[in-house]
Amino acid sequence: MDKKDPASSLAARAAVAAFALITLGFSLALFPGVAPAGPDRPDAAALLVRIRDEVLELPRYPGEDFHRGEFHLGYGDDDTNKTHAVGILVKEEKEGGPLRMTVVVSRLEPSPGDPRVFYAKEPRTLVCRFPEKGVEVLRSDHDERDLDRLLADILKAVVDKKNLLKGRRPRPGPPTCP
Repeated sequence: MDKKDPASSLAARAAVAAFALITLGFSLALFPGVAPAGPDRPDAAALLVRIRDEVLELPRYPGEDFHRGEFHLGYGDDDTNKTHAVGILVKEEKEGGPLRMTVVVSRLEPSPGDPRVFYAKEPRTLVCRFPEKGVEVLRSDHDERDLDRLLADILKAVVDKKNLLKGRRPRPGPPTCP
């Protein structure tokens, strides 16, 4: 039997530990954790305003008096790898009145018969309005603790789709949605 030198075994363990720490450090640098809202991270109200502004820049479909967009949350720019579907509708409540935005997020589940077909399951809705100042959330099916993270993912999906339509690459970074 070969007997290993204890010093070389210790050096090998140290090398593995160093590699693990370096890998962890790079992972944390590339994919930062979710931080609470603060000076560097917008809160839900600010994210809702940004999402509304981005959707309003999308062109209207002929014959529609509202703005709408369909987006997907998940990895990469190929929609077949996405885990959630998002539908956003922005419309004036009354002529000249405040805008109202409805956001519906559904989990995508592959069909048992054809894995290329996905069904929307467990839809959750958020409805808000934008009076002259601020944002008023009228209804939300989402957990308030996860709302900042979800809205940040939705904003990223909206901006990425707009960039894709303009011929630009999506922003780097993974989504944080469950």
